[in-house]
Amino acid sequence: MGMDVNGPSAMGMYQSAGPQGTPPDTGQAMANAHQGYELSQRSRYATPSRAGKQELHTAAEANNVRDYNLDEGLPVKYSVPSAQKERLKARQSVREGIQASGGQEVQRTDPITEEEVSYLQQMQNQADLADFDRFISTLIDPRKPGNLKWLMEVYPEYVDRRIEQTHTDFEFALRNRMIDAWGINSFDDLRFKYLVDQEKIKGPTLKEDTPPVDQEYAHSWLSPYQFMRTRGDPGVRLPFASAKVGKRPAGDDAKRWALKDDDQPLGKGREPKNLATSKYKRVDPPSP
Repeated sequence: MGMDVNGPSAMGMYQSAGPQGTPPDTGQAMANAHQGYELSQRSRYATPSRAGKQELHTAAEANNVRDYNLDEGLPVKYSVPSAQKERLKARQSVREGIQASGGQEVQRTDPITEEEVSYLQQMQNQADLADFDRFISTLIDPRKPGNLKWLMEVYPEYVDRRIEQTHTDFEFALRNRMIDAWGINSFDDLRFKYLVDQEKIKGPTLKEDTPPVDQEYAHSWLSPYQFMRTRGDPGVRLPFASAKVGKRPAGDDAKRWALKDDDQPLGKGREPKNLATSKYKRVDPPSP
């Protein structure tokens, strides 16, 4: 009867390593592949630019520009790590190394390359794009009906790049949470978690708003009143009262953006006890 072997055998591993005399594997191919993966992840999860609330140079003109949108914008990327940037940094390191060594008998020339000129122009182009986006943002408020439709017709890239950033943020948070909860189960998980743990890439996390429940039974936890359907305090809140980006209540306090119930239809007597009582209590209609 043969032996059922589930794992690799010692001789099998030895033979797969290659015959004697073959060049040693220094792992250079793996190092290059790992660096390429790291660069792609650093680029994907690079920290986006976050536009704050815009202000005028002349405060006295504030009343004259009330129709423009000066609120903070959504996060978006204008600059990320790239192979070109890594190469330029490596070139600069070589320059600094030559200067630090001193006593060079042979003079070395270091001409400005087309790559360096192109990168400078690219930097200028990105800065101009950021200005153009700021200009566009003052014209529209995507929350207002019709503005998003106009923007998608005129400048859809503005919307697409910001939605892409939102998707990337949630992807990072979910991916990291799943690995933390269920462990590393693939080589891709392994590489991703390595970059996170070494703080080579960073991103948002999923927030737990509800504290964990005690494992022991707590009275009223199974009560029908535990998850009551209640009306918000103090009442009807304005749209985006709970927003975390863009225009929102001061201090993120949603209660600040609430409407008073005075003189509003069905604005009073909304408590369940009052409603139940009104079922059986005769109320005469007002006299004509």
